[in-house]
Amino acid sequence: MPGPVFIETERLELRTVEEGDADVVQRARMHPDIRRYIAGFRAPRSESAVAEDVPSDDGVSLFVVPKAGEHGGQPVGQVELDYVNEADGWANLSFWLFPEGWGHGYATEAAANLVAFAFRERGLRRITANALAPNDGSIAVLERLGFTHEGTQREKTMADGEYADVEFYGLLQREWPGADTVRSD
Repeated sequence: MPGPVFIETERLELRTVEEGDADVVQRARMHPDIRRYIAGFRAPRSESAVAEDVPSDDGVSLFVVPKAGEHGGQPVGQVELDYVNEADGWANLSFWLFPEGWGHGYATEAAANLVAFAFRERGLRRITANALAPNDGSIAVLERLGFTHEGTQREKTMADGEYADVEFYGLLQREWPGADTVRSD
């Protein structure tokens, strides 16, 4: 069961990922619709190995938990700030959702609130993110959040048995309009 609420919105609770939550992350790692776009999920791993990956550094890893509806109280995905570089004032944003969480605006809402936290409370000045070119959903989330496309690494990784480009994005604190201005639908 996810840990305590770290960030709360009208529709979502962003809860800490605990060591005992490895089964949820393991299900995501094994889900073909999720792992095809996340290079780190492509190799099978045991649940105990997944449990060892719970962030213990300055990163922030939170489950996306709807408050109501069919999946109320259950994690439908995860949003993270990783590779946090306090000295240079930046971190990387990543997220995934189980297919049942797609199309509800959960990724945008969760990511917007984590970005707001990063700028407001962590004092970061820049957030980076990347997405495989075929992952239109993730690219749409980044664009809704106001990220700027900063480049493409052509044919960098495999997706669905073919080489795929990786698109790189960045968002500066001074460009951030705030979580309340981001449309999550």
